[in-house]
Amino acid sequence: MLDNPVASLREHYRSRSDIINFSNSEFYGEDLIIATRYGDLLHPAKGEFGIRWVDVRGRARRPRGGGAVNQEEAAAVVRELTRLVVKGGYGGSVGVVSPFRVQAEKIGNLADAEVSLRKKLSERKSEILSDTVHRFQGDERDVIIFSPVVSEGMTETAFDFLRNNRKLFNVAVTRARAQLIVVGDRDACKKIDYLARLLKYIDSPADSAPETSDWERLLDEEMCGDGKISGSGVMIKRQHPVDGYYLDFALTIGERRLAIEVDGEYYHRDWNGDLCREDQIRNRRLRELGWDVMRFWVYEIRNDMPRCIARIQEWLDGASGHGGGTPDS
Repeated sequence: MLDNPVASLREHYRSRSDIINFSNSEFYGEDLIIATRYGDLLHPAKGEFGIRWVDVRGRARRPRGGGAVNQEEAAAVVRELTRLVVKGGYGGSVGVVSPFRVQAEKIGNLADAEVSLRKKLSERKSEILSDTVHRFQGDERDVIIFSPVVSEGMTETAFDFLRNNRKLFNVAVTRARAQLIVVGDRDACKKIDYLARLLKYIDSPADSAPETSDWERLLDEEMCGDGKISGSGVMIKRQHPVDGYYLDFALTIGERRLAIEVDGEYYHRDWNGDLCREDQIRNRRLRELGWDVMRFWVYEIRNDMPRCIARIQEWLDGASGHGGGTPDS
C-alpha cells in the first residue's frame, strides 16, 4: 500500500477500462488510475468492447407533466434486455438509466409486460431497475443500459437540461462494471457535446500508437536479426494494442503470450510511487488477460543487450516446454 492516502482516492476499481477511460478523459482530466480486477467482472460477451451503441430512430414527445419520452427507444431498450437476459442467458445484474423519469417509467412498464423477460427474471429471483440517474448514484450494475431520449421532436428545454447536466451522464456511465449499452439515435445525440464525443470514442476506442523509441528499435533489431528470436517460431508485433494499452512488443508462441516493455531514461528519472503503482496495475491487468510481462530499463539494453536477449530466450524455452526462466514480477 502506498504511503500517500490521496493516491488511493484516484484509483478506480468498479468498471473495466474501456468504460471508465472515457469518463477519465472527459470528466477527470486523466487523473484516475484504473485498478479494476477483470476476474471479478461478469461480461455479457467475450471480446466485446465495453461500450456498445444500439442505433434507434424514434420521436421524443413532452408529456403533460414535463420531461421527455421516446416510445420507440423504450421498446428498443426492452428488446435489448430480452436479447441479453432471455436469449443470451446473462446472469449478471442489469440496470436501465435515463435522464428523464417518464422514460425510465415507460421502460419499466414495457419490461414488466414482456412475458419472457418477466419469467426469466422470476426464475433467477432478480429484477431490472429502471430509473433516473439520481436513483443510481452510489449504486452499480454489471450492465447498464442508458436511454438518452435525444431524438426528433425533443424540446429545446429538454436539450438544455441535458447540455447543462453533463455530470449526470458521468454518473450513469460509471455505474456500469462490465458493459455500458447506449440505446438511442446516433445522429440526434451528436447535438449533445459529450454524447458526440462518446460516439467518437466508441467508433475509434484506441488512440494512435505511440512512437517507437530508438531503444525499442535496437531491441527489435537484436530480436529479429539473424533469427535470434524470430526463428524460434514466435510472432513479434510492435506497439500492439491490448485493452487500452500499447505493448512495446508482443511475443506469441502457441498459446503463450509475452508483453515486453522498455522503460525510458526520462521515465526512470521521474520514477515515483504513482508510476510504480500504475505499472503494477498495468502488469496485473495484462496477466488477467493471459499475458506474461517482462520489463527492461534502457540502461539494460544499452549496457547488456546479450543478457536481455537471453532472458527473452529463457521465456521462449519455457513456453516451448524446455524449462527456462520466468518473466518479471
